[in-house]
Amino acid sequence: MDEQISRARRLDELRAAPAAPQEPGAPATEPATAASEDERIRVTAAGRRLTAVDLDPRLLRLDADDLAADLTTVINAALDRARPAPPAAQDVPPVDLNAIRAGLDAVLTQGQDGMRRMTSAIGDAVAQVNERAVMRGGFEPPDFDGLFARTRAALAAAGTTGGAAEGEAWAVDDRLYAKASSSGRVVRLVWEHGLSAADIADGARAAVNDALARAETEARRSAAPSAEFTENVRAAQDAGVRELARYVTSLQSLMSDIQPR
Repeated sequence: MDEQISRARRLDELRAAPAAPQEPGAPATEPATAASEDERIRVTAAGRRLTAVDLDPRLLRLDADDLAADLTTVINAALDRARPAPPAAQDVPPVDLNAIRAGLDAVLTQGQDGMRRMTSAIGDAVAQVNERAVMRGGFEPPDFDGLFARTRAALAAAGTTGGAAEGEAWAVDDRLYAKASSSGRVVRLVWEHGLSAADIADGARAAVNDALARAETEARRSAAPSAEFTENVRAAQDAGVRELARYVTSLQSLMSDIQPR
C-alpha cells in the first residue's frame, strides 16, 4: 500500500512538471499564417507564440469591438495552425490518473478486508489459547479503518485542478489588453481608442505572447501537488508504518507472554 501511494504521488509530480525544452538540432516548428477573408488582417505564429501581426490601417474605420473580435479570430486560427503536432505514439501507454486512483482504491478495499479477516482470525486464536494457557496481555486490534480512510482522503485530493488557466498582459503603455488561455488561445483582446494600426498590431503580438506565457506558467503551478496534499500523503505513509509496527510488536509481546496453566 505504501508503495502504491508513493507511485501515485510521483505521477502527479511528473504531470505537474513543465514540458521538456526542445532538444538541440530538433526541427523548428514551422510558422503558420492565417488571414481574414478580405486579407486585411494577417497573423503569423510559430509553436504557441505570435511572430507577426499585420493590420490594414483602413480597418480602424470599423467599430473597435468588431475589429477586436476579427483580430482575435485570426490570431486563434494562426495559433491553431502553428500548434506543434502531438508526439508520435509510443509503446508506453499514456498515464491515466483516474484509472490509477480506481486501482489504488480497489487495493485499499482488498487490504482493508484482508486486515479485518486477519484481525478476526487472531482474535479467535487468542480466545482458544486463553482456554489452555495464561496470557498476561490482551489483544487490541489496531485502527486500520481509520488508516485506510485517511489514505483514501489523501489520494482523492491528488492532482485536482480547475482546468485551463488564464493569463493577462498589457502593452502600448497599458492601453492594449490581452487575456489568453493555457490551451493556447486568446480569450479577449481590447484597446483604447486612438491607437494606430501599427500600435495595435505590435501591441497585440506582444500582449498575446506575454498572456500565453503567463497562462502556461499558471497552469503548471496549479497542476503541481499542493503542500497540503504532499503533507497528507506523507502523514498517511508514516501512520501506516507506525500502525503496522505497533501491530507486530503487540502480537510478539502477546505471544511471548503465554504461560501454560
